[in-house]
Amino acid sequence: MKYRQINKSKCYCITMCRAANAITSFYDEGLKPAGITTKQFSLLIHLSRLGEASTVELADYVNLERSTVTRNLKALLAQGWIEDRAGAGRRNHKYSVTQKGMEKLEETDLLWEEMQKRIQDYLGQEKAKELLEGLYLLQQLQQE
Repeated sequence: MKYRQINKSKCYCITMCRAANAITSFYDEGLKPAGITTKQFSLLIHLSRLGEASTVELADYVNLERSTVTRNLKALLAQGWIEDRAGAGRRNHKYSVTQKGMEKLEETDLLWEEMQKRIQDYLGQEKAKELLEGLYLLQQLQQE
């Protein structure tokens, strides 16, 4: 969704939510040629780093709600990018990335790198670095 006017707010929360929506839309649009969303890409890459994980383990690792992870894992399973290693009828699901999923990550990596570069160019290298540092710091609010 493109906005004709940016309504500025003094509220950190509202402004952060608006920025999060804008950046997610930016990345979703950039990843569209690969047929994957930003959240799906994130889960796929993190699962590839973990090797194998349950829904709870993956949700904890990426700091997302379990329901969000579950919904996106279903889409990844449907595409054949991940597999459930627990076997049919088992309750303790363990997911891992398939060869097809690894190929999707390779395909998507160039698109992701281009979007990263566009953000850095847009903000400038110093502001981009400061933004990341500030966002990392804000994530710590959940730990307090």
